[in-house]
Amino acid sequence: MLATIRYILLTAFRDRFLAAILLALLAAVAGALFFGSSALTEQSALGLAFAGELVRLIAVVGLVTFICFHLRRLYETREVEAILARPISRSAFVLACFTAYAAIAVLLALLTVPMLMAALKARGAGLAEWEASLALEGLIVVGLALFSAMTLESATASVLAALGLYLLGRSAAAFRAIAENGTGSLDSDMANTAVRWVMEAIAAVVPRLDLFGQSRWLVYGPGGGWGLRELAVQAVIYLPLLLLAAIRDLQVKRF
Repeated sequence: MLATIRYILLTAFRDRFLAAILLALLAAVAGALFFGSSALTEQSALGLAFAGELVRLIAVVGLVTFICFHLRRLYETREVEAILARPISRSAFVLACFTAYAAIAVLLALLTVPMLMAALKARGAGLAEWEASLALEGLIVVGLALFSAMTLESATASVLAALGLYLLGRSAAAFRAIAENGTGSLDSDMANTAVRWVMEAIAAVVPRLDLFGQSRWLVYGPGGGWGLRELAVQAVIYLPLLLLAAIRDLQVKRF
């Protein structure tokens, strides 16, 4: 298991993934600094808010793309068969993959802090809460990407599926608002009721990813709405489900 973790981490360095995403994060922070400086008022707040969203987007897309394409390459080159031929169970292989990818996600969350501190003067408990929530969100994204890559035969399809699930999580608040207020877009009351139930079901099932990495923490500090405790509970609930689904899919595969 340790050998698999080390192999995945070395692959991330060898393929220049960490260097590329670090460069993208630096470009995002620099762009946010330039964008904030163009504002007439609240330049620092605007730059921090913009940087928070850009960094979050780059980290999510980068993680999903790397995980999905890396795992599909392992399947296509039959490296998975070679790994499983050693004394390692399929469940241990999935857990090793998750551990390695999770370490990369946490590392990305840690790397963004000195950038925001140096370029945009981010400080205090708000920055710490934002960083912790970004790391928790990264773990859930790793679980989504791992599950998609294990279940789908195409790297592109798995990337799109993982990003689609992530988008559902980001839109959970909008779905709940639609369910509570009604759509009013259909002539039939029965159809409107069915749509509201569907929206309510989606909002109840998907994780509330829109509550992670809130930019207002960078600007105003912690407080208001859900905190780290509620976000950690979400991670505790959804991560085991995603890992169990990925393990189950790998166990039924025949090589």
